[in-house]
Amino acid sequence: MQQNNTRDWSREIPSSLNFSQEQVVFVIGHSLRSLYDNVLADDVPDHLKALVHKLEEKYPL
Repeated sequence: MQQNNTRDWSREIPSSLNFSQEQVVFVIGHSLRSLYDNVLADDVPDHLKALVHKLEEKYPL
């Protein structure tokens, strides 16, 4: 009979990962930027341009 010599890897893998706040912010920020780059690059629809124009008239900078 052969002896099972496989290691129990589950005991060697940490149960949680530790990230610094800066690492988390970087990853989330980079992901969001990648997701919304295309949205921001698109033209604003005419009805939203009209709404922005009205708001700018009402609340000038």
